[in-house]
Amino acid sequence: MVMPALVLVIGIVVGAGAIGATQLRAMDAARGAAREVARGEPQTTVIEEARKRAGESARVLIDEDGGYAEVTVEVPLPEVLAPITESVTAQATARKEG
Repeated sequence: MVMPALVLVIGIVVGAGAIGATQLRAMDAARGAAREVARGEPQTTVIEEARKRAGESARVLIDEDGGYAEVTVEVPLPEVLAPITESVTAQATARKEG
């Protein structure tokens, strides 16, 4: 009776850890990409660098409005975690230089 409960608790902890780690990778990628857009790097370079940090399956959206650049990075989670959430998203904004 204790064993199934223990397996469930371990599964929950591992799942939460995977979601947290993926969220941190997405946030790091969004911040780095926003800095690069603010410096004036080409969008292809920005997307490539963001995917290096967040993973090749990451979706990167860049929005330049006025003097600001906003980057959104969406990283899909493994299929096992689909009942909880399908992906994590992070956004970062930076003021453009020059």
